[in-house]
Amino acid sequence: METQKIYEIFTDASFDDVAKVGTYAIVIMQENKIVRIIAKKCNVKLQNSTECEVFAIFQAINLIQGSLLKKNITQKFWLRTDCVVARDFFIEDESKIKVFEKNLTLSNTIRQTYERIKKALCKEDCSFRIKWIPREINKVAHKYSYSAFQKLKIQNNKNDIILIDKYSFLELVQKLNSNYYKVISYLFQISNEEKLILKTQSEIAKTLEISRYNINKIFKQLIKLNILGKIKNGKYIILI
Repeated sequence: METQKIYEIFTDASFDDVAKVGTYAIVIMQENKIVRIIAKKCNVKLQNSTECEVFAIFQAINLIQGSLLKKNITQKFWLRTDCVVARDFFIEDESKIKVFEKNLTLSNTIRQTYERIKKALCKEDCSFRIKWIPREINKVAHKYSYSAFQKLKIQNNKNDIILIDKYSFLELVQKLNSNYYKVISYLFQISNEEKLILKTQSEIAKTLEISRYNINKIFKQLIKLNILGKIKNGKYIILI
């Protein structure tokens, strides 16, 4: 092993029991310094806040596997959650924790992912563990999760739109104007993990063979409906 790295990763989630939507936050720290913060809307349908808390941990594990786990380095990953049941989901017998009863596929995927990361970090001097902490120690993750949740609610209340997953949304749009569907579908395809679109309207018009005028008209309407946000020319963000 060349070097040693210790990551302390805090997770938290916020959930609306009526709309059945939630957000999660992941805060990564090294040597008591925050090195990365992620706060997003959950991209799957969940039933309650506990499932949302488990999903937050699952996304943290995916982050470890996808970008943090390295060979030839001694690594320790210590996940922190203020939800006891979410912690127990991973360390207790699955029959004892009643969550994801309407989505066993997701439950199995989460458990399998957990087992893979444990196996990957079972080598000498490496470790992976999930620990419960009190809410007051989890303030940063809670702050970002709740902030993302409030933004979600503001968008919903401001425009009186239903919070909806992208596949249901596309199904609705498909029944309307064909150009709208073509544009929105393409935007979902080219957006990155942060839902950013890094293309100009001219580039999109050329690719889709739709006039620049119509692309601009569609973009203005999507921005007005708070479906799309403009950061600057050539940089947009999907808000649903």
